[in-house]
Amino acid sequence: MAAFDDSSDPDLGAACNRLAMWVESLPERALIDPASELTEDDLALILRRLHAMRHLGDDRPATDRPPVTVARASVPVTAKS
Repeated sequence: MAAFDDSSDPDLGAACNRLAMWVESLPERALIDPASELTEDDLALILRRLHAMRHLGDDRPATDRPPVTVARASVPVTAKS
């Protein structure tokens, strides 16, 4: 599970952790909302970018992303430092 340790905004960190846990339980590429075509991949992408932005301190996407693997890792699996 992603560990959004956001001491500057604990409510956001807690909400992101709950969302990450929910997204991780979904089947890969699951359709969340047919009307908007929102998928599990979309939510995972949003969480990865938000996680990277919180660690980089700005709006730049992470440049050294881990390689895409066949194993399920749709949201970042991180440890608190």
